[in-house]
Amino acid sequence: MIINIFIAFILDLFIGDPPLSVHPVRLIGRLLDFLEDWLYPVSRKFVGGLLLVVVALFIVLGVTAGLWYVMFLFTLPLGINVVMVGLLFFLFCNRDMVREAKKVYLFLEQGKVEQARVQVGRIVGRDTEGLGRVEIVRAAVESVSENIVDGFTAPLFYLTLGGVPLAYAYKTANTVDSRIGYRNERYEQFGKAGARLDDALNFIPARLNAFFLFCATGFRREVLHTMLHDGGKHPSPNSGIAEAGFAGYLGIALGGPSRYGGTVREKPWIGENRIDGEELEDPRLILRAVALYWRVVAVTLIAFLAALSLLRLPLLFAFRG
Repeated sequence: MIINIFIAFILDLFIGDPPLSVHPVRLIGRLLDFLEDWLYPVSRKFVGGLLLVVVALFIVLGVTAGLWYVMFLFTLPLGINVVMVGLLFFLFCNRDMVREAKKVYLFLEQGKVEQARVQVGRIVGRDTEGLGRVEIVRAAVESVSENIVDGFTAPLFYLTLGGVPLAYAYKTANTVDSRIGYRNERYEQFGKAGARLDDALNFIPARLNAFFLFCATGFRREVLHTMLHDGGKHPSPNSGIAEAGFAGYLGIALGGPSRYGGTVREKPWIGENRIDGEELEDPRLILRAVALYWRVVAVTLIAFLAALSLLRLPLLFAFRG
């Protein structure tokens, strides 16, 4: 599996997420749309949303388990498995995240604030109309910081625990949360099961990511202090930890009041501004966040590949014995 993970990572690094109609995550999205259209009219409460989650997980686990069973027929020399590489490749989305964030930087650097607002709206869930330069920079940095867990650490964690089927089960839960896990009139009850499951599945990966982030910053004390002091302030039990780490590293405050669906949500501030004035409007803060993103990704990849290597040792000794 190690060589296949590495190849999938390199493919994502150079190719990014292809806009294919048969993309596994897009297929999961279509499945969720179908289940929502079927179940929401029947029950708009918690039970309906719970049934959606259970049915979606059952289908995805069944399909990926079947692929897991037959994929070993396509193993090449050195243990390279074409099917596994393809499935792993679609799990990662590092290059696209970085590319979208860099576009925000470029628009701000060129003084195109309106285009920057539209662009940052592609990677955040809040309303972006009327955001100033400081708010745009903050929104982009928050999105970069949060994406590592969803887009890399958690998939690798569940891949290590249970192979491709469990990794795609996580991806399904994460997609459910991104589609219906909102606190609004339609999804307050219907989306609660998906949101709670996503929180539970991200609990350990988010804390592993905090350790990797601390390592990637060179064990900076202000990063650890901010994660410990402010990581629990976020409404999500997981997202605030990564935001706090990035805030401590960059010397800025993240969070604060944000507008969702026309309604202002008062979120607590995470971190503190150790820089002032025009520096807070500097789009190069996004580039610094992206650079840290790649360092955390590198540490995460090395850690999980090392863990998988250690897990293989008992099997190798048993086989030789």
